[in-house]
Amino acid sequence: MNQNIFIYIFYSLLLTGCTISKPVNYSFQDKKNTLHPQFLIYHHSGSTSKLYFQILTEDILYSRVNVSEKFSSKIKLKFVAYNESHKEIIDSGSFVISDKYLENKKIKIDTNFSFLFPMSKTGFMDLCVLDINRNREFYKTIRIDKLNDYNRQFFLIKDSSNQLLYDDFFFKGQSILIQSEYNNNRLFAKKINNSFPLSPPPFSKSYQPIFKSNNSVCNELNFNSQKLLSFTLPDEGFVFFQLDTLNNQGFTLFNFHEGYPNLIKDKHLIPPLRYLTTKEEFASLVSSSNSKLAVDQYWLSKASSKERARNLIRIYYSRVEFANKLFSCHLEGWKTDRGLISIIFGPPSYVTNNRNSETWIYGDENNMNSLKFIFENNMNPFSSNDFKLKRNYAYKNPWYRAVDSWRNGKVYLLK
Repeated sequence: MNQNIFIYIFYSLLLTGCTISKPVNYSFQDKKNTLHPQFLIYHHSGSTSKLYFQILTEDILYSRVNVSEKFSSKIKLKFVAYNESHKEIIDSGSFVISDKYLENKKIKIDTNFSFLFPMSKTGFMDLCVLDINRNREFYKTIRIDKLNDYNRQFFLIKDSSNQLLYDDFFFKGQSILIQSEYNNNRLFAKKINNSFPLSPPPFSKSYQPIFKSNNSVCNELNFNSQKLLSFTLPDEGFVFFQLDTLNNQGFTLFNFHEGYPNLIKDKHLIPPLRYLTTKEEFASLVSSSNSKLAVDQYWLSKASSKERARNLIRIYYSRVEFANKLFSCHLEGWKTDRGLISIIFGPPSYVTNNRNSETWIYGDENNMNSLKFIFENNMNPFSSNDFKLKRNYAYKNPWYRAVDSWRNGKVYLLK
């Protein structure tokens, strides 16, 4: 670990100063002043597991008292791990992570710690990250699964440069190393080529696809004596890793397109416009020989000026990229139900969650007239990040009001 990072551990059952009453943060627009930490759980022994933590230094505030001192940041990370019923706290703790630099600031801060959690049990971990210098907080709840040994928490995945893969998506031809303390005999890799449609409007009762994985080529991968195996990921599609090919359980790495979750090519800008366009408009965009020109002309036709068009483009596609980052599962994040709502309506005013659902509120939390969306965790063999909206015909008017705002050249932000 870098010598400039000092970690102080204080175990306490009362995590004061950083509550976990709202353990989900979705900020889709204020990228500059929002924390975007990443977490990864790995089960490395029978009685303990590890939590890996990473945060970009551009997300946190470095300050100094005078020019002779180094710039310094302080991050407080607090956690509570508890059992499935939420009735027993198994472990809890508090870390202060300090980083300093004089001239060259590193790109990210990485650390990890072990916490108590018994084998063959499931539960949850509430996490709170506080940027002390800026007084900004981030909350998250992670499910802990130390029962089902096929899930990704029993595998540590690194790229060819020995960097941890926190996300579930990969790039064309990327090589990875997979480590497991418990499943170190063999692993099967299936290439999946299924395509799934984007989410329908929130008032629609459209048919949802059934997941299938039996139309795939399967490769047997063997661990070496160091409990490692190497694998080169395919150029397209995604890969389903299994301990047993006779069931439909495992973990998945996805390959959506180059540069994902960002939109680095002009052709990537057209599909997310499907939420705003008529069938004829979308067909015209798709058939265009110049994607950038087609997209520019679309937004210019909706805005009253080039400046307003640029603002529409910036905000709309920043929401698409945030949805990709936060909500990816078997679908690109923008195609999911949470992606659909976040792009069109903007960030919710309040977000709460429990074991199997999230509730998004637009407006005052206790106001009956506020708009509320409930997303339920969907049984999905490829991802645990798949949440389906409880659709309701009452959403029709709010939906068309929001879409009309975009089509009239105005960013829609419901508060």
